Amino acid sequence: MVVKIQEFLTYLEQRRNYSPHTITSYQTDLKQFDEFLYHDDKQNIDRNDDTKITPIAVRSWIMTLSESGVSSRSINRKISSLKAYFKWKEINDTSFKNPMLKIIPPKTSKRKLSAISLDDMTTLIENRPSEDDFDAFRNYIIMEILYATGIRRAEILSIKHNDISFNHKQIRIIGKGSKERFVPIGDKLIDDLIKYIVLKQRYNIKESSLIVTKQGKPLTANQLYYIIHTMLKTYNVGERSPHVFRHTCATHLISNGADIINVKNLLGHTSLKATEVYTHTTIEELKKEYKRSFEQKFNK
Repeated sequence: MVVKIQEFLTYLEQRRNYSPHTITSYQTDLKQFDEFLYHDDKQNIDRNDDTKITPIAVRSWIMTLSESGVSSRSINRKISSLKAYFKWKEINDTSFKNPMLKIIPPKTSKRKLSAISLDDMTTLIENRPSEDDFDAFRNYIIMEILYATGIRRAEILSIKHNDISFNHKQIRIIGKGSKERFVPIGDKLIDDLIKYIVLKQRYNIKESSLIVTKQGKPLTANQLYYIIHTMLKTYNVGERSPHVFRHTCATHLISNGADIINVKNLLGHTSLKATEVYTHTTIEELKKEYKRSFEQKFNK
């Protein structure tokens, strides 16, 4: 194997505290690159020496991906994986010549963020299921937490019972890079969480993870995705994944005048630039609303 994948993944897990989901993404991209090098005779790279990988080899892989119909956004993610790997190589070998220094990523179009409308979100919240149906009530709790806090998929799955402080009305969240933050929760969510925990006790579930199956096992990322995808299939939203509630939470907060710094801290963004995308989204919605109002008033 040209690329020393396992050593790098161990570094990400033990030294950088990356989430399993992120590590899997790096693993997939690096294995794909390694397979390309293995089957591309033109590169003529020693299988035991990844220091011989050249910018030409990387560009050749990028071209192959592009010709295969892989989107620019996906290619850029793969390039980021390679950059992280070769940066790690530099840390361990100062004489190593990083082939990524001459790589220019392809341009991508601005990604349009999907957000659930306020009316649809109100319908979702008001459609509260019976507490006698474990799966339905747990799914409702998942939706409520995601929307109320804007946390990520991996973050909600990592919540333990002792992370919730009912007295302080907050949940302790472990985000990317094992960074800790506290997100506030309202009275309605607190009441529903208490009822959900009581429901777990009724089913004799002793698992400390908050979000579980009826059998008492922690919910997986794929199971969570399927639940949200199914929940949103009748709604007019471009993206049907847990992340859409993160977009919706931020968009609704900023639309209602929330300070962008507070939204940044709530979402756990390290950079304000990542949060500013939601101001652009709300401005576009404002333009549409202005246009509709203008036409209604003057084109009667």
